[in-house]
Amino acid sequence: MSSSQTPTMPGNNILLIDDQSIFIKSISSILKDWGYQVDTSTSPLEALTIFKEKTYFLVICDLYMESFSGYKLLYRFGQERPEQICCLMTSAENDEPLLRKTLRLANVKGLIKKPVCFEQLKKLLADVPSLVLQNN
Repeated sequence: MSSSQTPTMPGNNILLIDDQSIFIKSISSILKDWGYQVDTSTSPLEALTIFKEKTYFLVICDLYMESFSGYKLLYRFGQERPEQICCLMTSAENDEPLLRKTLRLANVKGLIKKPVCFEQLKKLLADVPSLVLQNN
């Protein structure tokens, strides 16, 4: 995405959270190529601190991580900033209870399946402005 195609949302910051650095590197690289500013974290505890420091166009979070689940992290983000749009990223099967529970959180508006299809990611990013309007 060229700078003239940068999203029209107020800010284009994305917070990307995954405890596997290979996913962080590949996804953040493509997001940066598309014109987004990307903050990354491989630690849910670190992500909590980062989240409090600025506002984000979108938060993308893995479901299963070492210290605690994406569910717990996104639940806390929802308590802190209910209007924040979040997307879950996982290789979990659709019938897994934790996945279904997380998708019911009010701030979780999307699901990206691993391995990540960049066309699916691009579509999600294009949909974020309308999700923000639905939240207001």
